[in-house]
Amino acid sequence: MTHAEIKNEFLKCRAKPAYFIHTYCHIYDAEKRTWIPFHLWRAQFDTLKTLHASKLVVILKARQVGLTWLVLGFALWLMLFEPAATILLFSKRDDEATDLLDFRLKGMYRRLPEWLQCRAVLTNNNHQWELSNGSRALSFPTTGGRSYTATMVIVDEADFIPDLGEVLNAVQPTIDAGGKLVLLSTPNKATPQSLFKQIYREAKAGLVSWVAVFLAWWVAPWRTLEWYATKVAEILRTTGSKDDAHKEYPASDTEALAPATLDKRIASEWLEQCKDESIKPIASDALPEGAPSIPGLVIYRLPDALSEYVMGADPAEGNPTSDESAVTVLDHDSGEEVAVLAGKLEPSTFASHIDAIGMWYNRAAVMVERNNHGHAVLLWLSDNSNLRILTGYDDKDGWHSTVLGKTMLYDACADAFRNKETILHNFATFTQLSLIEGSTLRAPEGEMDDRADAYALALVARVRAGSRASADWV
Repeated sequence: MTHAEIKNEFLKCRAKPAYFIHTYCHIYDAEKRTWIPFHLWRAQFDTLKTLHASKLVVILKARQVGLTWLVLGFALWLMLFEPAATILLFSKRDDEATDLLDFRLKGMYRRLPEWLQCRAVLTNNNHQWELSNGSRALSFPTTGGRSYTATMVIVDEADFIPDLGEVLNAVQPTIDAGGKLVLLSTPNKATPQSLFKQIYREAKAGLVSWVAVFLAWWVAPWRTLEWYATKVAEILRTTGSKDDAHKEYPASDTEALAPATLDKRIASEWLEQCKDESIKPIASDALPEGAPSIPGLVIYRLPDALSEYVMGADPAEGNPTSDESAVTVLDHDSGEEVAVLAGKLEPSTFASHIDAIGMWYNRAAVMVERNNHGHAVLLWLSDNSNLRILTGYDDKDGWHSTVLGKTMLYDACADAFRNKETILHNFATFTQLSLIEGSTLRAPEGEMDDRADAYALALVARVRAGSRASADWV
């Protein structure tokens, strides 16, 4: 190339990171066991634009869609064209972090034409790499990196890092100084309520300043439906469920975020067919006068004067270490979720909130779990409320969650989802319902199921209040 041609190419690379990566970067192909040109797919190109334009990006992805390479390619572009850039690379273990730096990032750099490289490499070891233009990259396990302010922080396989919160605290100076932070990961099915998933969900809902990106199995152009069917068949043959397919090759972020389904009481397909995330919570400043002013109350539909409503309530003790108390409000006829409240509320406060919400929703009938603190809630409602308190299968006020009661409760809940008799909007409730184990009818150890129980109680309330649906089981 002539000097003029080199100058023209350099300017193109500096102006457009996609051109730089697509034209001059290489990645290692593990199947072919060789380095190949990094020709960007459409989804990679779109993700790169998001990386360039955004400060905080959380990426949920299928396996082998080139996203770690893409983020490292963008980091290399920053080091070359926006010096002096500092790149921090985190992964769960030290060997994984050093692989990001020593094999991948340096490997991409070494394969650039000489005119794109810096004059010299000043520091070159497994944890630090410094170029003569002042840019540097450092790799850490998740316990390091606290004293640095960076241009860009990359946390790879973030959903598998148990101390992700500590990592985010360590790199807070980078965020405060205007640097970029990128979390990327395949889903960890063992931790459905992880911080990574929480950040992704909130970003997708527009509740935080993060930008959510999801890349499904099919973004790789060479992957066909036949290829996917073969993969799923292999996984089913080996494991007996689609959990690993949803982990490694999710088709949607719902599949990726859902917990493992083996031994779950409610099939993920049943939940999915009843979920509608298009209905967003009504902003508090858009609520009419007279709406309950309760912290944590999420309202999806305002009361309709011609409609009837039912409620399910799962009380808890209300101290900082207890479970949450939760209440779900459903439209009696359609089964649509119209409101939800969850929080650490002591029984009398929780009961007063039930009364306020129920009165607003046209004196909604309420089914309260009778166990433990439910007795106090039922007593408060009996003494202070005009709501109709529904009786359970034993014809006593509230629902007694014995082994029999819990089985009947979730049999009815599962039937409602299988038969598409309800419409669910709240993603936290969706997640908890998907966690309920078939053997225990509870969430796994360490996870919460209060919202799930409240939703199931509301579904039972539809029947006990006189639903037009079949009530043979009661």
